[in-house]
Amino acid sequence: MHYKTLDLSEFIPEKINVNVSDRYVDLFKNFGELYIDLSYITPKHNGSWKEYSLAIPRFVSKNERTFEVFGLLQAEMGKTNNGCLSFSNHEPKIINYVINWFEKELELKKDMWQWSVKLNIQEPSDFKYKNEVENKVLDYWLNKTHIFLYRAYPKKVTYIKNTNNIKLKFYDYGTLVLEYKRNLFSQIIKNIIKKITYEKILKYDTKLIQGYLRGIIAGEGAVELSKECKKYRVHISVSKPEEKEIYSKCLYKLGINNINYPGSNLVISKRENNVQLLKKRLMTLSPEKYAKFFNMMQQYPNISEETGYFKHKGINLWNRIPKEKVGQIIGLYNSGVTSTKEISEKLNLHILKVQRVLKENNLGERIIKTPESKRKEIAQYKILNPNLNSYEIA
Repeated sequence: MHYKTLDLSEFIPEKINVNVSDRYVDLFKNFGELYIDLSYITPKHNGSWKEYSLAIPRFVSKNERTFEVFGLLQAEMGKTNNGCLSFSNHEPKIINYVINWFEKELELKKDMWQWSVKLNIQEPSDFKYKNEVENKVLDYWLNKTHIFLYRAYPKKVTYIKNTNNIKLKFYDYGTLVLEYKRNLFSQIIKNIIKKITYEKILKYDTKLIQGYLRGIIAGEGAVELSKECKKYRVHISVSKPEEKEIYSKCLYKLGINNINYPGSNLVISKRENNVQLLKKRLMTLSPEKYAKFFNMMQQYPNISEETGYFKHKGINLWNRIPKEKVGQIIGLYNSGVTSTKEISEKLNLHILKVQRVLKENNLGERIIKTPESKRKEIAQYKILNPNLNSYEIA
């Protein structure tokens, strides 16, 4: 059982934090064959005591998926001991991936998560626009993820005060913030991730390291594609120098050279290193980042001969679009709906996927001319409504 599973008894701390003033008490542990029983006691003001307890599965799967989630949590999870486990991301696939893992491995049901959608705009003063924006983002997340409307907390939608943004971009649906408020569970998970990162990860085999880095890159990675100066790089943003050093060593263990720049960026560049990112599938967990990376790799001359990944359209795409969706995209385009934004909105697909399908089917280069009568109508409408932007006019 040891080879295929990870024994969580290795990651249970001796003490637990019981309040924001960093007060710790002993954690009582009982390691059963399948479950770990945990409890701690805190004194009350009137001389009484209160016990908090938790039972968690003792073993979780020791595979790439588990380590992908560990990497995602390391990248996107709140680290402070505030009694709450929180995780945020703007991609539904990743949100579902984490929710499903917790249910399968730690028996945390989907409806136990509280959630809210955070928008990077000021709270609108126009009630009609605010209602429109909130309905849009709530419909999106409720339809695409395993969250429940009644579990929204503290508000369904929250805003940011210290930003100059006052309008939500057309394809911005905000970031979904997941929360599970249980102090003991929260600290156990945070301790697991801390110990995996700082003590264990470099000792595991390469498959598990690949999974961990896949999660790190999905959470903190960025693709830099500059066709003009032929700069093709992947950045990993890291706030702590010791964590950046660990990620760098993980990459070296996979045969990927990287540059540990001063500051917060770990950079992977040069063709041979990017090819290893492709072959080891380190970019595939985030559909958005993978699409941009896949496009970046195709800029290298003769890359299909070197790797074999680009010879047959779509055959090596791990985030492959279902055939019925491909047919729907082509059908809409041929019916006259040529805007990639409009197609992606109608089919609930990311715009990069629509662009890829059109390009692969030689449909993305067509220019649809606007009739002269319509051009005059647009110009006249702009004169009469000078404060409207192009999107609002359309």
